[in-house]
Amino acid sequence: MDALRKQVGQAALAQFQDRNVDTAAQLFLDADTEGFLSQVSTIEKVGANQNKVLQDYQQQRASLADLQKSRQTQLAALEKKEADLASLKAGSNKKLVEAKAVLAKLTTEQQQTLANQDQQQTQDAQTLAESALGTPNGTSDTAAGSSKGQAALAWATKQLGKPYRFGATGPSSFDCSGLTLGAWKAAGVSLNRTSQAQFRNGRAVSRSELQPGDLVFFYSGISHVGLYVGKGTIIHAPHSGADVRYAKLSSMPFAGARRPA
Repeated sequence: MDALRKQVGQAALAQFQDRNVDTAAQLFLDADTEGFLSQVSTIEKVGANQNKVLQDYQQQRASLADLQKSRQTQLAALEKKEADLASLKAGSNKKLVEAKAVLAKLTTEQQQTLANQDQQQTQDAQTLAESALGTPNGTSDTAAGSSKGQAALAWATKQLGKPYRFGATGPSSFDCSGLTLGAWKAAGVSLNRTSQAQFRNGRAVSRSELQPGDLVFFYSGISHVGLYVGKGTIIHAPHSGADVRYAKLSSMPFAGARRPA
């Protein structure tokens, strides 16, 4: 834009300097007719070039205006996403504080009992999930799923054991929607960023229709998401202090499911 603006200015200045003498007057004053006609031809070419410069400038100015408008739209979208994430983080921190307060009221024995129960539930879910993913005879529940759902699930299983971190989308840590986002991205499908927003992706499926790779949502108001594995299990990034793991579908209040592809 700056370079074209300079060229347009130079062209305007040249026209301004020659404005008082038209072509007929210049021919009358010039004794060298042949030379003058040659100059006229050159001037016409220069004029055509100047018109092209002006057209290019106008096109670039219009393109710049479009880019600026697009930038403002994208900036507004980013600011909204940041606000949504901040709201989710505040809600997550509040729940974490409440959970810690409840945990602090438990005796050491009660805390150990809860830890043992959690560990046992995780092991049970892992056994079921591994059975769903593949059995010794080569059959698998994943045969019922779409190829993209299988690809998303395969990617997610490679993240097992990686820690949960709020706002993380990988590769070393994830939050719940960060894991599902990365999984479906590996399958060639773009999802929204948060669990609430992902609930608008794809089409709704009932609990009885679940296939491997489907997005499964939990809690009233949608605050958690995982990927369905099979045999009543999911893979998810649970919460702070935990890692990516398998869990039973029934371990949390089911809120709905979506199939992105």
